[in-house]
Amino acid sequence: MTIKETSEIFVITGESSGDQHAAKYIREHRLLNKNVQFSGIGQDSMRDANVTLIHNSEDIAVVGLTEVIFKYRNIKRVLNLAKKYIKDNKPDLVVLVDYVEFNLKIAAYAKSFDIPTLFYIAPQVWAWRKDRINNIIKVVDHLAVVFPFEFEIFSRVSKNVSFVGHPLADDIELKPSDVSYQDKKYDLGIFPGSRESEIKNNIFTMLDCIKPSKEKDSRHTNIKIFYSNERSKKLLEKMLPKHMHSNLASGKDREKIKLCKKAITASGTITLELALMGIPMVIVYQLSLITYLIMKRMVKLKYIGLVNLVLGDNLGDEMVVKEYIQPKYHDQVEIMAELDRIDNDINYRDEIIEKYTRVRKELKPGAAKNLASIADKLIS
Repeated sequence: MTIKETSEIFVITGESSGDQHAAKYIREHRLLNKNVQFSGIGQDSMRDANVTLIHNSEDIAVVGLTEVIFKYRNIKRVLNLAKKYIKDNKPDLVVLVDYVEFNLKIAAYAKSFDIPTLFYIAPQVWAWRKDRINNIIKVVDHLAVVFPFEFEIFSRVSKNVSFVGHPLADDIELKPSDVSYQDKKYDLGIFPGSRESEIKNNIFTMLDCIKPSKEKDSRHTNIKIFYSNERSKKLLEKMLPKHMHSNLASGKDREKIKLCKKAITASGTITLELALMGIPMVIVYQLSLITYLIMKRMVKLKYIGLVNLVLGDNLGDEMVVKEYIQPKYHDQVEIMAELDRIDNDINYRDEIIEKYTRVRKELKPGAAKNLASIADKLIS
């Protein structure tokens, strides 16, 4: 089987976590095949991987239905930009990483030019739109999933599905610190999310969940608030009082994250990262009211935090950490109590860490390398 002298792969991702996963895949593919060029829509990690970016996706990363409406014009503009690039340049393969609604439109468009598409990190239809599985399979040439349960779901309707492993399982930085719990520098790490709408919805709700204490500075000097990129940092600086700007830290600084005793976090990939680093957490997630009411009718899962979907025979069978969606005042009191229990109940902390160990075993390594192998076959 001969490989073209030079092939172009167009990669699209909308989220910060997806951007990092895409960059790891790209580096692996270059090791496998030096004759591949990469272009795409992404963020800092893809740029650092020497990808020619036609747009930075930070400004189109949104969550929730009302948030999409507010940014619709910009999303539509970037969608047309991506389509124009595909039409003008005819890449040999389009790799789509998460960011489901946007990327499925691109998959259908690429298919109209007979350009193969590889979807990495499956659309989470198992959470709310199982009826869409057949529609996804129609427009995607190959689906690379990162959880075993996803393979079971999608392989029922298509042979072009591969379980590649989870990208976090290969991240050597994601290992627990040797520093004891009591010796860790920060009482709490706060992770409000990577998207503008997430941060706006979550940050003050999360801060309200911190119990005031006479022993602790009321300005929260012993916490860190982690941002995912420069855009997120600027937004947090705009929203928070100046005396809290020194609390901000980069979410890419894993060593600083490991110095946190515990965490309040949004749902998503960060919950898996914190679990792998051995940091007890409480998941807190606030959506706009309209989005929440719509999603409540559609989502059939008991939990939404990824870390709470890994263990057990069925999705959401075994909770790993507490999660609170749309927390009201009484929930905030419970969250304060949960954080206090994590601090003071050693046996309870150990139970959480034991479940984290089982989560780690479920996340198989080799995702980026396996994805590169599939992508290389699609351009051969």
